[in-house]
Formats: sequence, structure tokens, C-alpha cells
Amino acid sequence: MKETIIIPALLLLSTSALSAGEFSSRGMKIGISSARFVGKDIPGKGVSAMPGFAIGGFFSYKFNERFSIQPEIFFTTKGTKINTIGDVHLANLFAYFEFPVLVKMTFLSESRVKPNVFYGPALAFKYFALNNTGILEDIRSTDFGLILGAGFEFWKISLDVRYNRGLVNFDKSSEDIDLKNSAVSFMIGYSF
Repeated sequence: MKETIIIPALLLLSTSALSAGEFSSRGMKIGISSARFVGKDIPGKGVSAMPGFAIGGFFSYKFNERFSIQPEIFFTTKGTKINTIGDVHLANLFAYFEFPVLVKMTFLSESRVKPNVFYGPALAFKYFALNNTGILEDIRSTDFGLILGAGFEFWKISLDVRYNRGLVNFDKSSEDIDLKNSAVSFMIGYSF
């Protein structure tokens, strides 16, 4: 329900605002992440972080020297390690095609090093979900979350750290399960 309201509203706002700015850059990003499940229904005896990665691209549309919008596309992994009975760790690995749309505010735009903060929604489509026992069938095909982060740009290089918090329960085996994805990522980018 939230997706059907938020996504069209963002598209409408971004489309109407595009006439006020210019395309400023495009490029590639790659990063590493630390992912884990969050929510009230953590399975087993708890979860621990699982390493992951993201690779993809972006383009920036600048409204002025301080504000821009940055759509991105990534192939990314999420998941967690679950401590099950007998202290056996079950690794859960989810892979997604993720589409963040970030609103970015840049500081010190005249400086060589330009710090920035960003925030925005991310829609993801599952590519696969598996664990030590095989393919997981009860994982939703879409995920929706919010991203909050900060970074800086120097010349054509960008570095950022971001937190991605899922808003949708990914386990569809029961309607009342509270289990979501989360990840902290460190990204490096290069602008063309």
C-alpha cells in the first residue's frame, strides 16, 4: 500500500521539477555492505551481520549548486546469519536489483572536497533468495525501504556511507511476521 502512494508521488515531483535544472554527472559505483535482519520476529537465538556487495550506476540531476536528485541502479546482496539450535549458523543470502532515488544536498560547492548528505526511497526486485538448505520460496519478490547517508566528492571520485532500512516484511509465509532487511554500505563511485 505504501509503495503505491509513495512511488507515483515521487515520480510526479521529480518529473515536474526536471525543467528547473540540468544533468550534472553519471557514473558507476561499487561497495561493500554489512547486512542483517531486523524486526520483532528474529528467528533462532539471534542474528549476526553478513557481508555483501553492491555494483551499479547512477546519474545526477542538479537543480542548483546545493540540491540534486540522484537515481541509481544496483545489483546488491542482503541477508543475515541466523544462530539456530545447537549454535549452527544458517547463512541467508538475498540478491536484488535495487532502484534508489536519492535527494542530495551538497555543501561547500566551490571547494575541491564537497561533502553531501542524501535521503530517499529504494525499490528492490528479488533476483534470488537462498540459504544453506536451498532456495527460499517464501521471500517476497519486491522490497521497499529508505536510504540515509553522507559522503563527499573530490574531482570525479565519490565516497559515501549509507544505511538502507527495509519497510516491508520480506517473509510472506505469514501475515503477522515482522522481519525486514537492513544494511550499512560503504560505496566508492567514479563520474564520467
